[in-house]
Amino acid sequence: MIVNAIRECVFLVAISLVPAFVWGVMSPKKPIWDPEVLQEGEIRLADVLASGEDVLWLDARGNKDFLAGHIPGAMQLNEDNWDELFMEFLQSGRWTPGKRIVVYCGSSGCHASHSVAEKLRKNAGIPNVWVLKHGWEAWKRHQDGK
Repeated sequence: MIVNAIRECVFLVAISLVPAFVWGVMSPKKPIWDPEVLQEGEIRLADVLASGEDVLWLDARGNKDFLAGHIPGAMQLNEDNWDELFMEFLQSGRWTPGKRIVVYCGSSGCHASHSVAEKLRKNAGIPNVWVLKHGWEAWKRHQDGK
């Protein structure tokens, strides 16, 4: 009796997965977990470059990674050294109201850029802040011509 109940449960679960799978494949909208879907506040490198806009790049990675390589002209601004680096950012004169800021970190799996961007928006009241989709990896692929 228990074996029959287990079989019926497995059958019902399997049957219910079929429409979900079909909807996921046929849906015109890409699912949120798709790595190419932009999350709120993100921007693609191609869109930044195509805009022709003067952009201030902010690198949210640690000092070691920043010194190993960064987008030309980027300033470092991370949470580890926020107070010191934020003062440098403000005193640099490189940011003016209305100028687009694009924050990046190591990769898609890195959330440091989102945290820095959120601090700039909410705590500093800077509205035009974006996070580079795929971060430093996107820049490296662009540089490598891929």
